[in-house]
Amino acid sequence: MMSMEDVKVVKLICETGEEAILPVEIENGIEIQKNIRWDDTSGDGNSSLSREYQGYEPASITINFSLYDDEDSGVTAIEKAEKLNKLFTKIVNSRPAVWKIVDIHTRARGIKQVQVSSFRTREVEDGIEAVLELIEYIPPELNKEKKTAQAETTASQDQKTKTCTEQNTSEYCRELLVKWEKEKMEGKTQLSF
Repeated sequence: MMSMEDVKVVKLICETGEEAILPVEIENGIEIQKNIRWDDTSGDGNSSLSREYQGYEPASITINFSLYDDEDSGVTAIEKAEKLNKLFTKIVNSRPAVWKIVDIHTRARGIKQVQVSSFRTREVEDGIEAVLELIEYIPPELNKEKKTAQAETTASQDQKTKTCTEQNTSEYCRELLVKWEKEKMEGKTQLSF
């Protein structure tokens, strides 16, 4: 059994109002991983592979904690695991429940809401060791906003890489044409049209 100095508390608050307070070991309690999302594509007739940055995947959080029999209340480690299992498998609106996570480490990484992706338990001599795996929850509205902003940035970049001709009347191309004509007159043009 661990001492109280070796433990911190992680609080999870379900969107339905239930709470779970987990006694997490400070030494190896919480691990957070956030990976880059790449879009690997190859062009038509082109054998080369290109990678386009697409942002970050939702973070995955792993919380290790132990459950022990509570002699004061008479609640066993098995009963605690059973109660947590009921909470963590809760379905709301045909999807896994969304939990607000209250912890300094997750706050530092910008993680506010999570969903339970896995809850594992293992019996040990003096109780139960548990591993709770969470996935960062990004509300669909925020996800759409990020994709829209990313699409606008890509469209803006595509606009700037279009071929400019004298017939093209976009503001960007007109500016390039004026710059080219000025540099051509000075004999120092670097533009390719």
